[in-house]
Amino acid sequence: MRIANFLLTVSLIIAIFFTHQTVSRHIQSRRASAISEIESWNTGISSSDKQIKYCKMAGSAFVFYRGSNHLFWKDFTGDSRLSQFSNDNTKVWLQGDLHAENYGAFTNDQDQVIYDLNDFDESVIEDYQYDIWRMAVSLVLVARQNSGFSQSKVNTILDAFSENYLDTMKNYRGNNQEVDKIYTRSNTYGRLDNFLADVENKESRVKMLDKWTNLVSNRRQFDLAYQKLEAASSSDRSAITQAMSGYGTTLSGKISYSSSYFYVKDIAKRILAGTGSLGTPRYYILIEGPSSSQNDDIILDVKLQGKPTAYYYWGYYQQQYFDSAFNNDAERHAIAYKALLTSVDDYLGWMNFNGGYYSVRERSPYKEGFDTTELNTLDRFTNLASQWGAILATDHARSDKDYDSSLISASVDKEIDIMTDGRHSEFRSLVRSIANSYADTVEDDYNTFKSSHLAASC
Repeated sequence: MRIANFLLTVSLIIAIFFTHQTVSRHIQSRRASAISEIESWNTGISSSDKQIKYCKMAGSAFVFYRGSNHLFWKDFTGDSRLSQFSNDNTKVWLQGDLHAENYGAFTNDQDQVIYDLNDFDESVIEDYQYDIWRMAVSLVLVARQNSGFSQSKVNTILDAFSENYLDTMKNYRGNNQEVDKIYTRSNTYGRLDNFLADVENKESRVKMLDKWTNLVSNRRQFDLAYQKLEAASSSDRSAITQAMSGYGTTLSGKISYSSSYFYVKDIAKRILAGTGSLGTPRYYILIEGPSSSQNDDIILDVKLQGKPTAYYYWGYYQQQYFDSAFNNDAERHAIAYKALLTSVDDYLGWMNFNGGYYSVRERSPYKEGFDTTELNTLDRFTNLASQWGAILATDHARSDKDYDSSLISASVDKEIDIMTDGRHSEFRSLVRSIANSYADTVEDDYNTFKSSHLAASC
């Protein structure tokens, strides 16, 4: 008996040892892979921009997450858990890089200050859960960064987000209420209505112009002393100016192109913008606008568009379908913007110069992001998380056949409601499981990154 017990104990020790060794090898492999992936992904940007980006990513796990969307898509593309709440008809236009700071305030074509998704560089047509999962992970990271939130409270925040997504989607089934839905100070609550009221009261076109430009001989031009601007080369200025008329043919809003309205007063390079896209060629164009007044000039935001991150993790046939659906990625950006939002920017379009396709949109005078460090109580966080869920559901719902049935033929709100009816608790549980466990992975990747050679000079 003693010998049997001894042998059993030895067997258990050996099993634990080899299990530990296997787990340890997996962790080390993951850490090496994450660093390699980050290096590979950023080979296309200049060494100076790369260093700025890496140092920005070293700031916190949440900022790291924002700068490494490719790791998310590498880890989750084709995840078997998607099938629990999806079918062939639950693909929608995704934001594609969703996190808590890719919502924001800006104006629509009715000059209303709205709060909605604000970045469409990574937009693709894919299963709706990718946006939910990525956003949910960011909620965990923000909660951990802000401190004071127990695991139980984090789960409450996640449940508020995912449940209101499902409830909002259910409410759109059988009607078209989502098509014209907007979120403003009048129908938001918690800290969000106060935030939007502050934006409306404190921001203006003149204030924006004064921030980015100077008056020289009673004529506005970009302030190149401002740290976020650099002089555009003469060749870039010439190429952009020549591309303006072509851009005019892509406009689909209330404003028609004219050489006087869209007269180019100045051009500057926009630098140090974003996290994931930091280093991507970007320009600001100052145009005359509706009159010769120096106080109604328009700033156009012009940004090079490439394949969205998800594209690189798809199979051959999905890539082929994507390539056949859009003429170029700046057009894809504009289509996604119009599909996900309503009453979109009248200046939305694209242009082609220097061998690339660039998205064009107005730099809204009321562009502002909600400060997530203010989410320091459970009530504040759950209120906003709930509204984030509703906004995402609204955008997903109107991006289906309501926008363009040739791209998405199904009623996605109906399909998602069918797949989740009576199973909301299971859905919330899955979101919690993914968000909490992957937040742990992100934090480990972040700590590995922060101690690696990539962040050594930060």
